[in-house]
Amino acid sequence: MVSQDALFGLLEQEPLHFADNRGWLKVFYEESNMVLKRSFSKAGVFRGLHWQRPPASQTKIIRVVEGAIMDVAADIDDPARQIRTMDMDPSSGWVRIPERSAHGFYARTDTIFEYICHGSYSPDCEIALSIEPWLRSKLDGAQLILSDKDRTAQPLEDFVG
Repeated sequence: MVSQDALFGLLEQEPLHFADNRGWLKVFYEESNMVLKRSFSKAGVFRGLHWQRPPASQTKIIRVVEGAIMDVAADIDDPARQIRTMDMDPSSGWVRIPERSAHGFYARTDTIFEYICHGSYSPDCEIALSIEPWLRSKLDGAQLILSDKDRTAQPLEDFVG
């Protein structure tokens, strides 16, 4: 007979926690091809666009727990590099971002955001792509807070996949 602890597989590890002036990220679970993360972003923060090239491709399942965002994605295989957006809040439910999409979001308010990623994270396979001029034109003067990585990323329109 299997013990109750072995049957339920209680997790005893503390989440990985990263924080800076934009908010924080917690990695609750990461094993093999599955990652569960939650982040907090202050209003005005843009995270992205990020994409992981093979062999570390990721499909993301995302949702807003609290707050509101403008979700942003671009199909890497689209030569026009068309940027698509979707406004999301807790009523939006879960949304799937395909593995061939660069993804990011702009926090319209202080926001708690969850990710389930199918595929493990690999910093060596991550590509950061800038859409800063496009984003500034959409935000009509609203605050835009970027990480150094996102500020110095290559422009999306110059990316050759």
